[in-house]
Amino acid sequence: MRKTLACLGVIAWLGFSSCATQPGTPVCLAGATLDEGGQCVAQRAAVHYLPFREGYKTFVSQAFHGAQTHKGYDAFSVDFECEEGDPIVASRSGRVWDVREDSNHGCPDPVCGKDSNYVVIDHGDGTYSSYHHLRYLGAMVERGEEVCAGQVIGMCGSTGYATAPHLHFTLSDRVRTLPLRFVEGYHQKGNGVPIAKTQYVSENKLRSQCSVGQWSELGRGAFLHQGIELDRGVPLVLKPGSRTILSGRFFGDQPKIAVHRRSADSGTWISECVDKGPNGEFSVIIDWPALRFPSGRYRMMMTGADSACYEASWAWSYDVQVLP
Repeated sequence: MRKTLACLGVIAWLGFSSCATQPGTPVCLAGATLDEGGQCVAQRAAVHYLPFREGYKTFVSQAFHGAQTHKGYDAFSVDFECEEGDPIVASRSGRVWDVREDSNHGCPDPVCGKDSNYVVIDHGDGTYSSYHHLRYLGAMVERGEEVCAGQVIGMCGSTGYATAPHLHFTLSDRVRTLPLRFVEGYHQKGNGVPIAKTQYVSENKLRSQCSVGQWSELGRGAFLHQGIELDRGVPLVLKPGSRTILSGRFFGDQPKIAVHRRSADSGTWISECVDKGPNGEFSVIIDWPALRFPSGRYRMMMTGADSACYEASWAWSYDVQVLP
């Protein structure tokens, strides 16, 4: 009982405690994640700057777990007020993972959610900052570009599900949004957590030089929910004609391991299977020929499969980019 109560301490999402999962507590509680060693570890909140130019005053209209729209995947999102066309800047240095700016439509209804313009930045550590509701043709960067914190990446708008111009900002691992804190919150409010109905002044200076780092990779445990442990990380950004080597161990009963890929814009999956060894070991080479996989975004998942390469089902897939 004492051990179980101690494990409850990890629910404080800004804490640093951890504990092994025990019979009776097989799933980590809210605010904690299960690491590859089977430990429930409290989420650490990354620290970013506000996504506006230095000196810009902004008001948080909706913060974490906001009752209006910040639920489920969007639980750790922040809405900042801004005027149409105001500059939006990178909250931290990184590489531009994705961009959209061709939408000229927005409305105060969830059906318009698919119409949002955005910029997504990969920070090289498995986290991605996203900047949504940008105006039509309001992205100032291109996919693959290196950006420094404080650099203008877009313009405020109201595309997508929006009642007025504002910036919907998130930090995520592309599967769920993550808690974060802002430098300005520490300096101006004594707490870095973004607080609803509170004004902040950006301290995000433009950096003439910055350390951008590498693209993020999938970790060895990316497919553990499918019973697959990899030997090494998997690149998420490739060149046309690249080759990906996937090896590791499958712990399930199915005789094969399948790698599934498809275009982000297509419903047709391409599945490739290999046999597993006597101890579940496997190795498969996945080619990305330019004619079959031109520059663009693709979905990828790994699962166990039967002898006919019929796979288990899955609810979501990882994004892979093929860049020129």
